[in-house]
Order: sequence, then structure tokens, then C-alpha cells
Amino acid sequence: MPRDRNWIGCIDFGTALSKAALVKRKVTSQLREREIIPLPLRDGLSGNPVLLPSVIYLTDDAVLFGDEAAREAVRGEYRGRLAFSSPKQYLSTQDTDSLDEALEAEVDPTGSYTPRQLLVLFLAHLLSKAQTAAERAPAPWPVPLRLARPAWDRARARDGEKTLKGLLLCAFAVVDRLGDRLAAPKGLPHDLAHRVLAEIIELGLFAKLEQFDHVFESAPGTESASILEANAVAAGLIRRTGRRVIVVADIGAGTSDFGAFMTGLAGNNVVGEIPQSSQILRQAGDHLDMLLTRRILDEVGIDPHDQAGKGAARRLRSRQRANKEALFTDGSVTVDLNDGTCTVTREEFLADKRVQEFTQNLRSKFHATLKVAIACARHFSPRNVQTPIEIVLTGGGNRLPMVTELSANPPLSWRYVEANRELTELLVNAPGMRAVERQLAVAVGGAVQYIPQQTAPVHI
Repeated sequence: MPRDRNWIGCIDFGTALSKAALVKRKVTSQLREREIIPLPLRDGLSGNPVLLPSVIYLTDDAVLFGDEAAREAVRGEYRGRLAFSSPKQYLSTQDTDSLDEALEAEVDPTGSYTPRQLLVLFLAHLLSKAQTAAERAPAPWPVPLRLARPAWDRARARDGEKTLKGLLLCAFAVVDRLGDRLAAPKGLPHDLAHRVLAEIIELGLFAKLEQFDHVFESAPGTESASILEANAVAAGLIRRTGRRVIVVADIGAGTSDFGAFMTGLAGNNVVGEIPQSSQILRQAGDHLDMLLTRRILDEVGIDPHDQAGKGAARRLRSRQRANKEALFTDGSVTVDLNDGTCTVTREEFLADKRVQEFTQNLRSKFHATLKVAIACARHFSPRNVQTPIEIVLTGGGNRLPMVTELSANPPLSWRYVEANRELTELLVNAPGMRAVERQLAVAVGGAVQYIPQQTAPVHI
């Protein structure tokens, strides 16, 4: 189908939560609230409607997605079943060949799916929900799409974008065939899923990517449809208030991405990336989840590899993200395991040696980005006046104490000013948006007309 080119969409395929947004194709400073549309991909029964859990669960009969998959995974833990969770990690940490390998029996009791097939089905579910949300808005659909991605190395970025584009094309084809059945209660029956996947394989879409360029929106001046997550955040921060440097720390579930950008002089609605400022730490919220689970198991003396401890460890892992959120929200978390309980306080957890190591790794990567940003700010500062630096924290981990400390207590001295999130702040008047404004920064920023790659890099 032809795409409505008056709008641009961005898919933020997250490790834990996925988001999508539509933005009118206009100069950023002229955008209005009704022209920035985060799509409610969730049914709204639990959680914020714009945050879709990136979870797939295979029952004996069907493929479940999102909240329904997460709920069934909790019930299935007693049978040794696991959800296909954090699917984005396959693109960030695995070889491309692993996408076509068999899944573990605990994840796929049918023994008939590969990671690639489940990724296609999940993205098809996401696109189906996006289409329904756009129709209700009302907003156009389909539109040209950009794809947000972590700061992969050059080789992985090239292969990762090709893989993502191929997965999205296959997902669109699945939506064409299944429509609303992708979001039906009790999931997608296995026989129907396999029949459609077989049809998609026959189409050979991965070998025909160049025929579908209209599906994707390249950044001005590039041929890439993918956007660094940190760059997408920076793209949403442009405003006509003069030169400044923006340092972005985007803390997700699977990765922590850092980058620095500089805006133009007053009246110039541009932003450029600062070379050598991009940093990535392949540890983020999921790493803290794992450390909390490990600490609790150690406290109660359970060996997760021993047959007697496997069940308890599996149940704990299925709830580890919720446990971490409770820990930082309430100040402590108590869990029941076997014949006893274990309580961990926030202070105890933050003092843990492994958590301290993660905090130091996070601060070290941020320090490297900030050092480049300050060098740029110093180089472009007028006489006796320091060009200001704004630190912007985004992603689902933006409220973690070791993350907020980056902004509250920067590791280097300079003139810092309060960050202004102009675009996403247009959303806060809508119900439920204020709480997730920073989590939407990638999806919204990635869909604006002009993104940082538009200008030449800022050389010092």
C-alpha cells in the first residue's frame, strides 16, 4: 500500500517494552500537540496503554503476546515453561544465524518455532495494534517508518538494520493475512501461525528489501531507516534558544546508550552529532533484575542449577522485573521462596559489590561521553562564557538511583542547565502521559522530520 507521506512513524522495539509514535512531517518548532501521537498498543487493562510488553508465550495451543503472554508465563512457571522475553536481545547480542536455530523446550514446547518466526509474529502483533490505535486516533496508517536501535558496532548495525527491515516487512505481510486475529483473546492458534509463516517464507521478502523502500523513512542525508536511540532523543530536543550541548543517557532494559549533540546558533533549528561521543553499555535494567535475583537466591541458599532449586529460581526469575520495581519504589521487597521469606532493602542492594560494579560501569561510559561533550562546548564557547550542557535521562531506567545520580552529580565540572524536552512535554496534558514521557522520547524523537544526522558532525 502507498504510505501517507505527510506523517512519519517510529517503532521503538524495546527489550522490555515496545513503543510506537506518529509525528506530522513539519519543522519541529511548529509541531502542535495533536500532531504528535504516541500509539496506545496496549488494551489498557493493566499498565500504561502506550507501553507494550515485549513478551511472547507459547501454550500447547497458541501464541500469546504482551500482557496476556506475561500473565500466562507466571501460571506456566510451575510446569517449567518460560516466556520468550526480551526478544530484542537476539538482535543486539546474538549472531544472525541464531535467529533460525531451534528454541529451548522450556520456551517452545511444540519444537516448531525459531526466534526469527516469533520476532515476526510479535512485530505483526505490534503493527496490528498500531493500526487499530491509529484508526481510533484518528491518524493515517500506514506511514513511512523509522526503526530505533542501540549503538551497535558498525558491522552489527549494518546487519541489524537489514534484519529489522526484513522482519518488519514479513510482519506487515502477516498483518495483511491475519488482521485482528493477531490481537484476539487466547492468542494465535499454532496451525494458523505456521500456515501464514510458510506463506511468508515463500514470498522471500528478505531477498527483496530494495523493492520496499517506500515502507521506510530514511534520515535526511542518509540511506538508513534506523536511528540510534540516543540520536532519536536528541532530535526531540531542538528549539530556537541558541547554542548548547545535549548529553543523552538512554537507559533501557537491555542496553544503556549515551551520546552528545550540539544545537545551532539562535534561530537555527538544527542539531549535529558530536563524533566519538557515542557509548554503549550492554548492561541496563535487565542486568539489575538478574543481580537482584542472584542476591535473593544467595540469601536463602538456593542453588539455581540444582534440581531442588530450579523451580524456586525459575519462579523468582519470572517476577524479577516486578521485584526490582517494588524495591526502588517502596524501599524494600519481600519474596516467598520454599519454606521461608527473604527481604532486601534498597540500601542493601545498592551496596552490593556487583551493583556497585554496574554503577561504576554506567558512570564510566557516561564520563566518556561527557568528556567529549565538554571539549566541544569549550571549543564553541564565546569568550569568558561556557556553552551550557543539558543532561537528558530517558528510557525505562531513567529513575534508577544510579542513573539520576548522573544528572544530579555529574563526574565533570561545567555549566549545566535544566534540560527541556520540548516535544514530549506537549504530551503531558494527555491522561497517563506524564509518567511515561521520558520512555516515549525515543519513539517521538525518532519520528520527527529532521533528526541529528541531518547536519554534518560537529568537529572539535
